Amino acid sequence: MKNIVIAIALVWGAAAFAQSGTTKEGYALQWDKTITVLPDSISNGHYKLPAWTFAVHEADASDVMGWWLADMQAVSTSVAKAKPAKALGTRIAAVPDAAIAVAAATSDKKAKLAKLTIAFALNDSVTTPGNAGQEDYVRALAVKYNRAVVDQQIATYEKMLDKAGDKLAGAKDDVAKNQANLTKSNSKLEKIKAKRGKIQAENAHVAGTIAGLEKKFALSNDPKDLQKLTKARQKLAKGETSLAKLMQQEADVQGDIAKEQGRLEDNTGEQEERGATKEEVQRVTDALKRKHDAIN
Repeated sequence: MKNIVIAIALVWGAAAFAQSGTTKEGYALQWDKTITVLPDSISNGHYKLPAWTFAVHEADASDVMGWWLADMQAVSTSVAKAKPAKALGTRIAAVPDAAIAVAAATSDKKAKLAKLTIAFALNDSVTTPGNAGQEDYVRALAVKYNRAVVDQQIATYEKMLDKAGDKLAGAKDDVAKNQANLTKSNSKLEKIKAKRGKIQAENAHVAGTIAGLEKKFALSNDPKDLQKLTKARQKLAKGETSLAKLMQQEADVQGDIAKEQGRLEDNTGEQEERGATKEEVQRVTDALKRKHDAIN
């Protein structure tokens, strides 16, 4: 019962997070933002270049800058991690006029987002002759990086889902073992009871025989009758000893069954708790995947 209460509390707690629209880690469960690319500018040493800025929600500047640097390494001859960061010898198909790209990222903890500002230029001081393709390219990065944030969130919950699945499987195994032990113990108990019943019947029969022999010996006083009576009494004593052992075995097995039933109840509660946890983690994982797909 205690574990069942805990399981219910966990589900209610998770549901409370779901109703608030966030996970316990603070991840939003739905995408309610708009990808917007705004004209901006960026300082590049003594020069200021026209630029584009966009927000990456639920991210910090270091993550966003890391993604941008990784992207630039694939399309540039060299990348300098500085302030601002700079990619030289760029070969960006969507922005063919650019020879360099300059970027800087900032975090806004209150708004729970990071902003990335990107400029394209011919060199450190001269911007590209036009901006054809730039806004679309930057917007594609905005979608990519916002999705990357949610990818990380999904990965976190998929790990939790794997762990929850393992724990649920372990709990199911424990319940199965308890049930198997109970089946075995109950079968053993039934065999003991059957054997006890048989010996009790035999003892009753011997006791009846003894009563007859006692009457017979009282009348005959024949040593042979006494011998038969003594033998019958010894048989009954042996039967009573066997019966006492079986009754003790029966009590022991009943005690084992009671303990196993207690363990089964606890493990069944544990299984229900693990199942409820896994279901809730699965619901959050599915919600995060829908959130990911909504970013466009």
